[in-house]
Amino acid sequence: MYQPQVLIIGAGAAGTAAARVLTSASGIAVTLIGRTGEAPYNRTLVNKGIAVGLLTPGQAALPGVNALLDTALRIDTAERRVYLASGASLGYDALLLATGSIPRGLHVPGADDAAAAGKLTTLHSINDAIRVRDALVAYGRPGRIVISGAGLVASETATLLRDKGHHVTLLARSPLPGVTVFGQELAGRLADAHRAHLATAFGRAPVSIRGDDAELTIQLDDGSFLEADLFVVAHGTIPDAPAPWKTGDGVDETLRAAADGVYAAGGAAIHHDDVLGTWRIDHWAEATAQGEHAARAILADLGVSADPGRYRPRAPFTSIIGGSMVAGAGLISSGLSTRIESADPLVVVNEHNGVPMGVIGMDAAPLVFSWMPKLYATVDPAGDAVPLAAHRVSVDRPSRRRRDANA
Repeated sequence: MYQPQVLIIGAGAAGTAAARVLTSASGIAVTLIGRTGEAPYNRTLVNKGIAVGLLTPGQAALPGVNALLDTALRIDTAERRVYLASGASLGYDALLLATGSIPRGLHVPGADDAAAAGKLTTLHSINDAIRVRDALVAYGRPGRIVISGAGLVASETATLLRDKGHHVTLLARSPLPGVTVFGQELAGRLADAHRAHLATAFGRAPVSIRGDDAELTIQLDDGSFLEADLFVVAHGTIPDAPAPWKTGDGVDETLRAAADGVYAAGGAAIHHDDVLGTWRIDHWAEATAQGEHAARAILADLGVSADPGRYRPRAPFTSIIGGSMVAGAGLISSGLSTRIESADPLVVVNEHNGVPMGVIGMDAAPLVFSWMPKLYATVDPAGDAVPLAAHRVSVDRPSRRRRDANA
């Protein structure tokens, strides 16, 4: 009897979570594909552990993950085949894109030269973290570090580096970083925490960089300058996936893509649904939850189990910033309205037409997490699932070329 072939591209949070669900089902062949030469690792430990010297890269590895380390280069959805860097190709009945994201770069004069000299880096991968760690060790003294960006990852990294004794300047284009996403109150409290613990340059943007072996000089758009040993760029991420999916149409509210038998989850997935609109979340717990849901959708379409229905983001996250814990769950987006649920401790609810879709707070983790079951409750009544037959993957054609494991 033919075993349906399920390929998972990406061995991070979404991919490994999906693999765990899929391999628990009998009668399905599952192949997890990672990047050539890159053992699967926990990306949350890049800035929290490796960059600040608390963990080695080996300690960030994901245990018990059996992945084919052969980078996927191209997908042929007509042939249902994935082409790999080694020259091999694999056929599939169902394909999950869980390839994560890549960091946004900085495109100003001198940035490429600074990166080549090891004085400018993003902080997204293990290699980035090793670069930061080794640079800090080489100084032999507290480093002068400028971090461009004031999102949660940038803010937490600034706190961690400050706590290790380095001189950190947080640089952000907005005069009040995060106000469009977090709302006025939370953004204001975060800005106050930054100013109390770090040097800040809010409302400023870099326009050029020059440097020598000793230091960098970063010119800002108001004509002022910052001197630094290291410039860390933390401008968020964009989806990363093999062609033709870099500019694809994303997935619907069930995590299914337009192409038959294709699904996406995690940082690689751009989501479209009638209630939430277009959204994307790139953090570990959310990617894990999406990977599990996508795997259940695949099993449903293969006729193995019931359809899990729509996916709604409820996964929690935390970040330590300036001595306070920021905790959140669900969708935190500039497209939603914000409402202060509690002022002390601060809890902000993100809503659409009065329906709670996300929650975030400062030093209020228990209150924040108590909101998780309430998110979308009036939008998705119990049992509102997508009919199984509408998405079932056909696997009963004996002549399919994708049954060959390699081409």
